Amino acid sequence: MNKRILITGGTGFQGSNLSKSLLAKGFDVTILNTPGIKNDKNIKRFQLKKAKTVWGSINNKDIVFKACQDVDLIINTAAKIHVDDSIQNPTKYFQTNVMGTHNVCEAARELNIPLMHISTCEVYGYQDDVLKEDSPLMPNSPYAASKAAADRMVYAYYVTYGIKACIIRPFNVFGFGQKDGKCGAVIPRWTSMILNNEDIMIYGEGNQSREFIHINDVVSAYEVLIEKIFRGDKDIEGQVINIGTGVEITIKELATTLIKIMAERGYSNSSIKYKEARLGEVKKFISNSDYMKSFNWDVKYNLEKGLINYLKQEHKI
Repeated sequence: MNKRILITGGTGFQGSNLSKSLLAKGFDVTILNTPGIKNDKNIKRFQLKKAKTVWGSINNKDIVFKACQDVDLIINTAAKIHVDDSIQNPTKYFQTNVMGTHNVCEAARELNIPLMHISTCEVYGYQDDVLKEDSPLMPNSPYAASKAAADRMVYAYYVTYGIKACIIRPFNVFGFGQKDGKCGAVIPRWTSMILNNEDIMIYGEGNQSREFIHINDVVSAYEVLIEKIFRGDKDIEGQVINIGTGVEITIKELATTLIKIMAERGYSNSSIKYKEARLGEVKKFISNSDYMKSFNWDVKYNLEKGLINYLKQEHKI
């Protein structure tokens, strides 16, 4: 009998890519997601019709328990994720990211289901050093604080109740299916602006640094961890696991690279403009992912290769 995996947020960006890959590998996938036009679209875009879909929110405990029936693993990708919006509307971030995750933890505990919780590098906040799994949590925004609370709640359930859980902290994921527009991520947002011959905007001087990891590399890491969970490996239980490239790039360098790649494809009318720095933005996020690499995993996409893949998949250019 095939293993059945529940993916909360399974029609979101990471969830859709993971759901598609797991279906292709023969897993039975259940998706729990709030209904919406974009989520309906992703069912078609990612060929997810073979998955069992439960429409609803992790904020509803009854819906969570319904979705968890007969599953062998929960992967919790569901979250509200935008820093700027969390500053304007903090309550809804704590409702979903904290109390929603609490419902998922309760289901894992009461139904005895292993849990892979997807956290974020944002929980670390700004630290002028490479971020390791034991680096302190210093969240800079309500979004980051809500994710830090959820992250530590999962760990508390592991310690207190003995649930089988691990906490994953991916670093600045990008790729096919990522949201653009006002509350979208930087790469799809800038790409759309360049396609429309608009100048792209950098907040601050552009010296804030990041690393960017392609969604295919993140999915491959998740799949390594899924295999370990189903084998019953104990070395990841209760553990935090970073997933990143460790390759630092400034936002200004990212903009220049994207403009260059787009110019090679005939889109060359955009330039860089600067605006006042944003509240809550962290100056630097650089990972140490040695623990994940110890499981015979590594990145296959450098930034340029990943951007080219994204442009081909998302925009057919």
